[in-house]
Amino acid sequence: MNRRHFLGAAGALALGGGLPAVAQGGTRPMSRAAQHGWLPNVPLVGHDGRTYNFYDDLARDKTFVLSFFVVACADGRCPTANFNLRKVQDMVGDRMGRDIFFYTVSLEPEKDTQPILKEYAEDIIEAAPGWLFLTGKPNDIDTLRRAQGFYDQDPERDRDVSNHSSMARVICDRRERWGTATLMTSPRNIYSVIRTL
Repeated sequence: MNRRHFLGAAGALALGGGLPAVAQGGTRPMSRAAQHGWLPNVPLVGHDGRTYNFYDDLARDKTFVLSFFVVACADGRCPTANFNLRKVQDMVGDRMGRDIFFYTVSLEPEKDTQPILKEYAEDIIEAAPGWLFLTGKPNDIDTLRRAQGFYDQDPERDRDVSNHSSMARVICDRRERWGTATLMTSPRNIYSVIRTL
């Protein structure tokens, strides 16, 4: 899905109607974004050692910031992005982990294992409850990344992990509202995108 198709589909989602499908177990309705595969229910492992199904456990009915990164980022974009998010975490305050969540997913799951993410999250970033650094199977992470439109149509460029962006999705699944923020901007700008949802 290219950017134009993704944005057009997101617009159709905002304008579309219909009854939501019922999720696994028949409990709560799935958002239209989940129905269309934009919030896939792939399994991921958090830096806390727990396994989560992305949609059911992390996205359903929540407001969250979803970004992708590499622990050993060579050009400095990932550390800058995550430290900006760390400042946004302070702005969110006691709403962090209650009303607002951050999910930062590794693009190098073979290298960025759960123990490495735990050290990064706790010792370097000082992530509060509600901010998970996530890893998982490469195919599952790729499914999530592609569902968000974060890929290059050139397969060779897409395979190059150093080609990742510093963009994030800001999503309110309950209200079915989506935004995008560059994590290289000021924390105040990032926070303003969150507040609009």
